[in-house]
Amino acid sequence: MTEQAERLRAALDTVFAGRQYRWAREPAPARLLREWWDRMSEWLRALRADNPLVFRLLILGLLLLLVLILAHAAWLVWRTVRGARSADAAESPAATLEARDAEWYGRAADLAAAEGRFAEALQLAFVALALGLDRQGVLQYHASKTPAECARDARLAPADRERLRGLVRTLYLHAFGGRPAGPDEYRHWRAAGAEPWHAPAG
Repeated sequence: MTEQAERLRAALDTVFAGRQYRWAREPAPARLLREWWDRMSEWLRALRADNPLVFRLLILGLLLLLVLILAHAAWLVWRTVRGARSADAAESPAATLEARDAEWYGRAADLAAAEGRFAEALQLAFVALALGLDRQGVLQYHASKTPAECARDARLAPADRERLRGLVRTLYLHAFGGRPAGPDEYRHWRAAGAEPWHAPAG
């Protein structure tokens, strides 16, 4: 009797484990997805049984589509990586800019003066002068330094120190003080800055 009861219980458990006896409420999206999957599975089974050739062609077409999708994704990744490398190379200072030394700033100053931008040309010319003094070893130039700080920190002979201070005063008058500057003022400033600079004796 016990054995029969166990067999009956096992049979009932098997029957009631079926989907039709699951009474828990299933969310509508999950139910629709499950029903769609069941219908598609039944259709594929029927197609495989009724027309094996069409079934094989369908599977082959799906595999080909998957290969094309993967190849397209790989191509997109390759293009993205190559584009990033090209952008890095294009943005590299060595690839796009020449060294901004005293000569570079001197040429930029002359170009600005030729275009009539004399206040800007004087500022560029001062950077060229400061970099030249730095290269000579009489000034430690940094872009954060003002022209007045450069004139104060420069280790120059007294006459040259006064000449540099005069150049800075002229620069301030034209670049920040609003006094008009023209080609004569620019040429005079550049000529004064091009004269040799001397460190203090001793």
